[in-house]
Amino acid sequence: MEMIAVNIARLRRERGWTQENLAEMIGVAAQTISKWENSTTCPDVALLPVIADVFGVTIDALYGREEAQCSVTPDAAIEQVIERVRETIVGLCWEPERDRSFAEELAQYKKVMKLDERHRSVVENDRDVLYFREKLGALALRKPEEGWSSLFAPEDTAALLRLLADEDFRRAMQLILKKRLLTFTMPSLARQSGVADADGLENSIRRSGLFARRELMIDEAPLTYYELVAGESKLFLLFAVLAFAAEYASHQSVHYCFFGNMNYFTP
Repeated sequence: MEMIAVNIARLRRERGWTQENLAEMIGVAAQTISKWENSTTCPDVALLPVIADVFGVTIDALYGREEAQCSVTPDAAIEQVIERVRETIVGLCWEPERDRSFAEELAQYKKVMKLDERHRSVVENDRDVLYFREKLGALALRKPEEGWSSLFAPEDTAALLRLLADEDFRRAMQLILKKRLLTFTMPSLARQSGVADADGLENSIRRSGLFARRELMIDEAPLTYYELVAGESKLFLLFAVLAFAAEYASHQSVHYCFFGNMNYFTP
């Protein structure tokens, strides 16, 4: 019983919830949560699945039999992270003395953010930035010691930006991800992606450093093909760069929540 009490209190504090918040989510009185955490009483066995679901852990984790985190699918992991971002942002603006509870404030935030897909939230301090929009997701950035402008200094960054600015390269990368073309010949890639300049595309592919150039003898004639060696995850990261670049390029100041100085992106 004591282990359950310790774990309930720890999990609640880790999520930044008050005893009242947790009580409302479970459907009990705040005094009941206090008694659980003080080991005065123990949660009924029938409530353990409910408590575990609220925290997103297993029942065994409540007993301390495993780490307080259950196995999740990749999709569930993304949604759990996004939910923590929502809770963090709402926690910044929520005041306990207001009429609405934290759960109600969180529900209202989700509703407003989804009503208009332009709505976004920004949290910043002297060093870091957290950016969130429902349709796109969240981006957390730490300001480099040399300032934001230093991100543009490395030569490899300039090379990457040039590649991402090339429409043929983007179309080819999109096709590679969509059809999982982990191995391909250049004529095939150019034809399927609708790129007329196959030589130019091949040059971009080689400069990207994502693919290895291979040769295979077919009927005593060499056949050149390319194989993805950097892993699909790196391609997804390139597309994430494009997504957030487009987000800032078409930026509209429609904030549901903003905390900090509007001039945070300064050298």
